[in-house]
Amino acid sequence: MTNIIIICASALLSFNAAALSRVTASVNENPIQLNESVDLVIAVDDKVDSDAFDFSVLESNFRLLGTSVSSETRMINFKTTRITRFTTRLMPKKAGNLTIPEFSYQGISSNPISLQVTQNASSTDDNKRIYVETELSQNDVWLQQQVTYTTRLFLSVQISSGSLTQPEIEGALVEQEGKDKEYDKIINGVAYRVIERTYKVIPQRSGQFSIQSPVFQAEVVENARRQFGFNRTKTISRVGPDQTLNVKAIPNHYVGHWLPSEMVMLNSELEPKQQEYYVGEPITRVITLSALDVSEEQLPEINAQYPADIKVYPDQAEVRTNLRGDQYISQRVETQALIPSQAGSVTLPAIEITWWNTKTEKMQTTQVDAQTINVVANPSMASTPTQPAQIMTPPAPNQADTELSNSAEPDTQDDRTLTPASPAPVSAWSLNYLVILFVSLWLITLGGLLWVLFNKQKDKSDVGHVNDHSQSEKLAWSRLQKACQKNQIEQIQTQLPIWVAAIYQTPIATSHQALAQLDNPNVNEQINAMQASRFSPQGNHWQAQALLIELKKIRQTQLTKQQPNTHLAKLNP
Repeated sequence: MTNIIIICASALLSFNAAALSRVTASVNENPIQLNESVDLVIAVDDKVDSDAFDFSVLESNFRLLGTSVSSETRMINFKTTRITRFTTRLMPKKAGNLTIPEFSYQGISSNPISLQVTQNASSTDDNKRIYVETELSQNDVWLQQQVTYTTRLFLSVQISSGSLTQPEIEGALVEQEGKDKEYDKIINGVAYRVIERTYKVIPQRSGQFSIQSPVFQAEVVENARRQFGFNRTKTISRVGPDQTLNVKAIPNHYVGHWLPSEMVMLNSELEPKQQEYYVGEPITRVITLSALDVSEEQLPEINAQYPADIKVYPDQAEVRTNLRGDQYISQRVETQALIPSQAGSVTLPAIEITWWNTKTEKMQTTQVDAQTINVVANPSMASTPTQPAQIMTPPAPNQADTELSNSAEPDTQDDRTLTPASPAPVSAWSLNYLVILFVSLWLITLGGLLWVLFNKQKDKSDVGHVNDHSQSEKLAWSRLQKACQKNQIEQIQTQLPIWVAAIYQTPIATSHQALAQLDNPNVNEQINAMQASRFSPQGNHWQAQALLIELKKIRQTQLTKQQPNTHLAKLNP
């Protein structure tokens, strides 16, 4: 009897488990027209995690426009049912019969769906009323060379609401530049309202990439169809043509800080400008580095080796980017206070910046020539009186010294006269000490030069890989840090996957993948709070300081792991 009860209970539990794991898939419309979106709904009779399904398997035929997860719990006649729904908006990439594959959860799978995508005359007419254009300023660029991406939305119908997404560019930093431009334009006799949006794109990886167009979704007012006295609306989606970006890698023979640009200028000015400068009074040297179509973070530090008779007090460098016409000019301004310590002709050193000319595809050097200034004594500084040299009287010789002197020198007692005492000669021990000191310093200097040359050769052989990764990570982190400091939620969402991909050196395309790679509960908590603040009716003002602190900890840990082994011998206590 007991065995029968156990078997029945097991069968009942198995039935309930199967029922709770039922998975169904459906779409809200079939067939659909090309350039229109469809909602795919996956329903599971259970409470499941938000990452239970991987919708990336649909990317070959569809654009994924976002996924939302909802759950509900019902109790009817003491029977509890739980349902979790995953709603993913899809936009077909082509016309034809497209298959949505099955999705599985705990061994239970949904049925595949055959979706028919048509392109007929009505769809073509709709595309003439609303369409999107995309444009790249250049299709062939070098790694980290800035390029401009422009999106234009053309509207000739009335819409009640609409949204335009950001372009999807794998392995690149993307930032919207300025505000949208709006203007009217007549095309083939049709009046359009044009909305133009411009983005700065800085590729962080070499290779060929396809830039997917932003997606425009809107509710179009249909004046011909009215219901209960109100105009009905129709949901439409539009995409523009994809663009191809070819990113060339850093040349193997390039040495130094990677700076790709069409034009680089270097300028140096002295303030005040005069013929002579006084000892002890400061001279301000302003050095300005300007480059075309690069980000301000890409500009290198300006280094100069000054002579020993000049003290240098550098100020914090200023960086800025300005838009002139359709090109960006980034500048780095370094201000130095120079104080000469002695009079005479003083030569300020020349400054050189190595860069890559993207037009001629050659390595170039831009420099500021050395400059000689005349430094004279400062009349306002009181001269210090010179103290007369004191004549040191040698101590009276002892008996042993007298005997040694008498035995070594001829007898000159009769010819002795009183003469001033001469300085005592330097001992042989002091000379030997100085020789040993100078030889030791020379050996240390020689060893240091050999070490520097060895590391330069090693860096030169690894420049293609090391520069690519380290500079990409620094730029990505700079963008993400700036977005957190300014509390820019949209930019944080965009820059987080790019930085995670750079710091972990692994392909990351979405914020979800970035969070999975970080696997940090504190970061997940901050991102969830950030997302909730965007739609909170109470207007919850989320701040990114806590998120930035957690990301800094992760970055420090990861960079420490990536530090090369220096092979130093262990130190004995």
